[in-house]
Amino acid sequence: MSDLKIPNLEDLLQLDEKIAFTKIKCLTAPGENYGSLMLSVDVTTESNHELKVVAKTLPPNPKMQEMFDSPVTFRNEIAFYKTIIPTLRSFQKKHGVKKVMNFAAKYYGSRPNLHHKDDKIDQDAVLLLENLKVSGFVNVERTEGFDLDTSKLILRDLAQLHGIGIALKLQEPKIFNQKVRPYLTPLTLPEEAHDDWKDKYLKIIHSIPRLEPYLERLKKVNFDMKGPPPPREPFASISHNDCWVNNAMVKFENGKAVESRLVDFQISAYASPAKDVLFFLFSSLRNDVLRKNCDGLIRYYHENLIGVLKELKCDTKPFCFEEFKKELDFEAKHTQFVDTVLMLIPIFAPKLKVKDWAEIEPTDIGNNEPTELHMEKLVVIVEEYAKRGWI
Repeated sequence: MSDLKIPNLEDLLQLDEKIAFTKIKCLTAPGENYGSLMLSVDVTTESNHELKVVAKTLPPNPKMQEMFDSPVTFRNEIAFYKTIIPTLRSFQKKHGVKKVMNFAAKYYGSRPNLHHKDDKIDQDAVLLLENLKVSGFVNVERTEGFDLDTSKLILRDLAQLHGIGIALKLQEPKIFNQKVRPYLTPLTLPEEAHDDWKDKYLKIIHSIPRLEPYLERLKKVNFDMKGPPPPREPFASISHNDCWVNNAMVKFENGKAVESRLVDFQISAYASPAKDVLFFLFSSLRNDVLRKNCDGLIRYYHENLIGVLKELKCDTKPFCFEEFKKELDFEAKHTQFVDTVLMLIPIFAPKLKVKDWAEIEPTDIGNNEPTELHMEKLVVIVEEYAKRGWI
């Protein structure tokens, strides 16, 4: 993609000196990210100070903007970094928490448009964030998934996000409703996109002999995606709502994961924490890790969630493990099987061979025969869901 520019970059970064040189290039390849265009921006000032950031902009194709409801989701993601994260950190500090949450990239600036007269999102909207790759964070290959140690790091981050959100909602509901809740809007994909993906799903399940014992159950899966069920209290909280391999970056030292960062909060919602836990576990773990450790990792997440709630002086009885299991059962049966198996389509899709990001359309995703890795992952999910009575 040529001629990449960000107008008024100096104003966005609010630098004390003028920019002498800027280098901008695409950060992710087509097929690795669909809901936005990610750019690496290297800035050199007149005094040779260097700053490396990531610029997130709208996807160039209007059809992709429509699919991801960009006027709403981009506004919400700006608010996540600009308003929600500072609100949650301030709440922690107020309760004497010394090690506040650190699961997101540093925020450098944003705008909805060039005019700043309203919050209407247009093609000049941009969100500037820390370049996590410069800080040593990397993405794991999406078709392989996370090992056990990395999975625990990310589940701990999710427990922080969910737990602080629950505590703020319970203890300072006015602040939660003013500064957090308005930006947690569920995304409903266009009906034609779901019809397309449902057709692909049905074709795939009929092509895998190992799924034959489950076919009748799989054909009865409810694909009514008009909108998620209403969130249930008291568990409802801030949900990342898209926590899969590409949306978690990891720093490794001597081959061991030591830190993680969650990215891409554009479709965050007010929903059950169980949605994030199930979606992450079944979409993003190595198959052997999922089979051996699924129940243990669910326990690990819950222990961390309770730890966050205790630290923030919440009554934890309503959030006991038996009640959380009910959340898991509900979301597994009503939302997360469909969400997860459909997500396998882009996870295991080959990198798109297009000349320009603007060429990508919703129907381009997953227009290939399922790979062996895709089919094996689907078998694992079906068997594990069936074993727990979720399908």
